[in-house]
Amino acid sequence: MVKNLRSVSDKCVLLMAVFMIVQGAQGQTGVAGKRGVTIADAIAMTQWSDMMYFLGAPAGNRVGLFSPDGTQFVVVVRKGNLKDNSNEYSILLFRTKEAFEAPRPVVVATMASTSNRQAIRDVRWLDDNKTLVFLGENPGEVPEVYSVDLSSNQLKRLTSHPSSVVSFDVTRDGTELIYEAEPPPKKVVDTEEVRKNGLVISNQYASDLLLDDCPICKGRERIDRELYVQKKGETPKRISTPDFLTEFLPLSISPDGRYAFLGVYLGNVPASWSAYKDVGLHPYIVEKRKPGALSNVIEYMLLDTATGQLTPLLDAPVSWRNNGFAWGSGGNSIFVSGSYLSLNITDAVELAARRSSTSVVEVKIPGREISKITDQNLAVRSWNERTEILTLEAEDASKEIEEKAFQRRGSQWEEVPVAVAKKLGGQLRVVLKEDINDPPKIYVADAQGEHETLLYDLNPQFEELSFAKVETIHWKASDGHEARGGLYWPPNYVPGTRYPMVIQTHGYNPNRFWIDGPWDSAFAAQALANTGIIVVQADEALGHDEYTKYWNTPEEAPHEMTMFEGLIDELDRRGLIDRNRVGIIGFSRTVYHVEYTLTHSKYRIAAATVADGFDGSYLGFILYNGVLDESLVNGGLPVGGSLSSWIEHSPGFNTDKVSAPVRIEDYGPGGFLGGWQFYTGLTMLQKPVDFIWLPCGMHLLVKPWERMTSEQGNVDWFRFWLKKEEDPDPGKASQYARWRELRALQPRESQPPSGEKVR
Repeated sequence: MVKNLRSVSDKCVLLMAVFMIVQGAQGQTGVAGKRGVTIADAIAMTQWSDMMYFLGAPAGNRVGLFSPDGTQFVVVVRKGNLKDNSNEYSILLFRTKEAFEAPRPVVVATMASTSNRQAIRDVRWLDDNKTLVFLGENPGEVPEVYSVDLSSNQLKRLTSHPSSVVSFDVTRDGTELIYEAEPPPKKVVDTEEVRKNGLVISNQYASDLLLDDCPICKGRERIDRELYVQKKGETPKRISTPDFLTEFLPLSISPDGRYAFLGVYLGNVPASWSAYKDVGLHPYIVEKRKPGALSNVIEYMLLDTATGQLTPLLDAPVSWRNNGFAWGSGGNSIFVSGSYLSLNITDAVELAARRSSTSVVEVKIPGREISKITDQNLAVRSWNERTEILTLEAEDASKEIEEKAFQRRGSQWEEVPVAVAKKLGGQLRVVLKEDINDPPKIYVADAQGEHETLLYDLNPQFEELSFAKVETIHWKASDGHEARGGLYWPPNYVPGTRYPMVIQTHGYNPNRFWIDGPWDSAFAAQALANTGIIVVQADEALGHDEYTKYWNTPEEAPHEMTMFEGLIDELDRRGLIDRNRVGIIGFSRTVYHVEYTLTHSKYRIAAATVADGFDGSYLGFILYNGVLDESLVNGGLPVGGSLSSWIEHSPGFNTDKVSAPVRIEDYGPGGFLGGWQFYTGLTMLQKPVDFIWLPCGMHLLVKPWERMTSEQGNVDWFRFWLKKEEDPDPGKASQYARWRELRALQPRESQPPSGEKVR
């Protein structure tokens, strides 16, 4: 049980959480004596803990973090705890010489987080081969940098910052730290100055002004971090920067501590950068903004830790793909991928290449002389000082990971076979293996790849569960373009029966095991399938040519809508679904695609969820100071000649055409503003709409109770509207009473029928 419950309400919430675990299996369709998968199973799933993996990147060979002498390695894992609404993180230690003998790992450290942050992250080895340094926190604490001595198991805190440390790096001898931290809380509205003179409105967001003194909003900003350098035994030194910092961009100190490498969001984008021909990035480069205001353009910077001077590394923008870096030997250079190169050259051929593509380069420190390694679209992953081999990977998460290796030969670089590079490296490979039907497990292989064995089964309890089988399918959109996705078959599928279907959006990767979907917000693929609903995880091919040519244009949403329509036609043709009982979930960017479909498609959608996303709305445009994307997808600014385009395209102006009951989810302080226009439009027209706000939730939900509210809420929502089923859990009585009132708003002819056999 959780200790120190502070109130009766705390105890009630805890009991409800426990009750949800017990009741979660109701309505599931397990087979062969196995229990059906529930949302509680998804939350309790043990996963490799890595932020980029959490965001969808492939695991590659980053799973095991080896000590400098290679004799041991660690793996960080996490799992949710529904009872106390926490996420538990552990560092597991393995001895290299025992790796092929099914070793039991040593648990070096365990910490838990009740915030939206990782309780353990950014683990580093020191050169002494016995000390790990990491960013950690426990419930009720702000995150700080810790070290743990493996010989004594002694845990030591290395920073003592008054606010949350959100990102860090350390020199190999542990004598110097660089870190980013949240700024001190600062009131903007409730101040004596404002009471006297009022507040000048300039580039603030309306949500920030509304929530100035809200206690749950602490740390909500992601791009206002402060930068510090801390030497052993000295007070941390603040490094000022005119640009914007966030923990989601690189921050790394050279092995000797002399320099640091970091990414920033620019406040002032050079006008000359408009010459770069990056389709996705270009609109943000030329966007009209007030001087000093946050842009969506990233640049890599180099910090002289002795002087505090921060200067551009390459004087060029960073692409949104193939990002990676690694320090060269001794910290005298840095390998970088995903960044463009400066246009301040005279060679016409090279200038044209730099405008249109990124390169993998080595940058000498501090002179910044550039040596190009390859123009291939690859990301830097690691540098081996002994063999002088640079390992690169293809970043495209929808394909198998493609590795390439380049070796320095004098002043030149030569591509070498990956097998040769691994053999020369001589180190074991620790890899995470999974696919859409096989849960992730950690394997270990020798350098030659000739001997591979299971190292650690992350979820042995899955043997007791009945998982939906997933099949990759292809279909033609209603406009003729090719589409693909993953079809989750109900475990008790009966041929000849037409099932209800839920379309989940925002990507598909056959190389990932998605118990929910690509994200933990709103999606619930396995749990929905186990209630007798066909689920299709549809791939919008984000980042691919087929998609990017429509991105941020008035054709973006219509293009995606035709994919949903073609899927309905295809599965109806195959006799798998009842096309009158189709639901759909939109999250983040695909909220816009789903709302557009609800307001513009002639195909019947029986129920929908739109969760915490961009929706091309007029309210979003004015709340966020004329944000760029809204004007691009609606054909211009909402004034003059382009106003008619807004009225035609923007879903918020077309709610009269919605026939489906809609569940709106918004997360985070002020998040409810995102769905307000669509909610108000549907409410005014007396259309069925349910609005759930999770005020402490992140865009990608991580807290167990919030995930349960969102994911289980959607399982209940689609069972109610597509199958006319209700969970008998008495704790959900008010939910169903509310939904029955919404059902009464629907004309009888709009209500979906029950299932039917194929004739």
